[in-house]
Amino acid sequence: MNRDPLKLIIALGFAGVLVLMGLISFISLSQMNAITEQMSALLEETNAKNTAASSMRDSIRLRGDALYKMYLTDDYIDREQYRLLLSEYGLNYKTARETLSSFYMSAREAKLLDQIIKQSRIAKLSNDTAADHLLSDIPVTDIKNDLRLANEARHEMLVSLDELVNLQEEITRTTIHDTKKYQESISNIILFLSLAAFFIALFIALLVIRETSKKNHEIRFQATHDELTKLANRKEFNHRLKEAFKTAIANRENHALCFLDLDNFKTVNDSCGHKAGDELLVQLTRIIKNNIRGHDTLARLGGDEFGLLLEGCSLNKAIEIAEGIVNLVKNYEFVWYDKEYHVGVSIGLVMVNSETASIEKALSQADIACYAAKDMGRSQVQVHGSDDAHAKQTQNELSWISNINDTDSSSHFSLYLQKIESLQTDQSPPMYEVLLRINDDEGTLISPCNYIAAAERFNFMKDVDYWVIEQSFKQLSNLYQIIPNCDVRLFINISTNALSSDEFPDFVIQRYNKYNIAHDAICLEIAEIDAVKNINQAAEIISALHKYNILFALDNFGSSISSFPYLKNLPVDYLKIDGEMIKNISHNTTDKAMVAAINQIGKVMNIKIIAKHVENVFTLNQIKDIGIDFAQGFCLDEPKLISEQVEGIQKLKKQQTILH
Repeated sequence: MNRDPLKLIIALGFAGVLVLMGLISFISLSQMNAITEQMSALLEETNAKNTAASSMRDSIRLRGDALYKMYLTDDYIDREQYRLLLSEYGLNYKTARETLSSFYMSAREAKLLDQIIKQSRIAKLSNDTAADHLLSDIPVTDIKNDLRLANEARHEMLVSLDELVNLQEEITRTTIHDTKKYQESISNIILFLSLAAFFIALFIALLVIRETSKKNHEIRFQATHDELTKLANRKEFNHRLKEAFKTAIANRENHALCFLDLDNFKTVNDSCGHKAGDELLVQLTRIIKNNIRGHDTLARLGGDEFGLLLEGCSLNKAIEIAEGIVNLVKNYEFVWYDKEYHVGVSIGLVMVNSETASIEKALSQADIACYAAKDMGRSQVQVHGSDDAHAKQTQNELSWISNINDTDSSSHFSLYLQKIESLQTDQSPPMYEVLLRINDDEGTLISPCNYIAAAERFNFMKDVDYWVIEQSFKQLSNLYQIIPNCDVRLFINISTNALSSDEFPDFVIQRYNKYNIAHDAICLEIAEIDAVKNINQAAEIISALHKYNILFALDNFGSSISSFPYLKNLPVDYLKIDGEMIKNISHNTTDKAMVAAINQIGKVMNIKIIAKHVENVFTLNQIKDIGIDFAQGFCLDEPKLISEQVEGIQKLKKQQTILH
């Protein structure tokens, strides 16, 4: 007879439950022995308390006897001996009192013990006074008075000790009585629960058989799907992609892999908040899923990035589906609190077939193609291929970045410095931001926005950060050799990749020691969006490096009002206000108010404020009036090669030396 193995296992498990219920009843009843042991321990503790109290009582009486005998003898040598005994009994009393104090006490016991301690101070003073007088020439009448006072103090202590012992015995009796009642209640409860468990187990068995399959399905779904959109997650997508790759190799089938990245999604997220962003993602995934084939896989890979696997699909059909998705998203109107928002999607597409080298390679090609689609204007489809100039350019840039530490590749990189001007004081050290530029094979400068996003996506930016730090420190070290007391401060950007690296703080400290850099000569810049995404890691890095007097700045700050709460968890030294806000300050009252609010918060939190992208004198005068501490932009200084800026710093320092 065929049986479902799962049901058989459940049936055996149920039988085990019934057996366990009986064992639980037996074991629970046996716990009464533990209660008895606890009661025994309580009695032992009470006896120990009583013993300590008796020792205290004996010590008090012996001190009284020694003092009285000291009074009776006229021999000063004997009196000295009794004086020593008096001290010995006092030490015994203190030891017994400390033993008593080491036990747990109720509030009433503790209060009585405190009272005894206070009385003991008075008694000690009386005893010591009487003993000292007995060793002196004080009149007998005074000595008798001292002895009377000492005797009264001892009597009060003995009365309090008797009261404490009686209280302890009363507490013990009450505890034993309550424990016995509790023991009886537990016995009845255990018996009732055992019977209830037996009948409940019968009911549960029926539910388990019916619900196990459902629960297993839910668990599998949660492990393989995104919680927000209910789409397949990255792990499940990679699994399905691997299976498709196997069929492409074994059966020479064609599949299409698409990498989707939403355009302008950050605008909605920053303007309306994460709740609106989440709702937009849910709505977009719903309309995309309704417009792809039933057996295709749409997955959320993270944030606003998605993967799409079109199995058994030709290139032309894949392009048709991808372009349809672009049009759907571009024409979709997202409404949030009566305001309409439009976003787009850039799609990178690559075919997965028998010629595909590996899944990792296909994912990288789809990602590069998506990046190229964004670079070409966004909201379009880019197919990865050998004739794709943008993809080739991206691959070239990434190859330079990935080999940045090689001599040949590092020739493509240049460091520039742009001055950060002080607006409110002349006491600030000269400050510059370190800017990285890539030179292509023809020597043309490539803007950072053309390579940073891709470099971060492929985890190359950490190596770039390390290279920039190394080269900047080297330049500073050379400057120190020429101008020993140089107080230049460099602002160096660090990326998400470096921020999530555990060894980053150690790397920075090692380079500080290697080049003997003044610690406050460096301020590390973290973009606000990166700091928020990795807020715990960012806070740890800031705390770790702050110990070495290394400074930190939060870059692109203030893109939304939600920026302010993060400052409580990120102890930075500078805030660099988002450049778009500074650009709009002359014609947008909201941006001007935001800048003023950021400046006010900075003053309260003792954080210096830097305005970026100051491009004209009018803007410069406005931020001066607001009270901004520093400004940076083409109006004040254009970026120059680090060698040129260092030469200018040297000339400036020489002029200052001559003037002084």
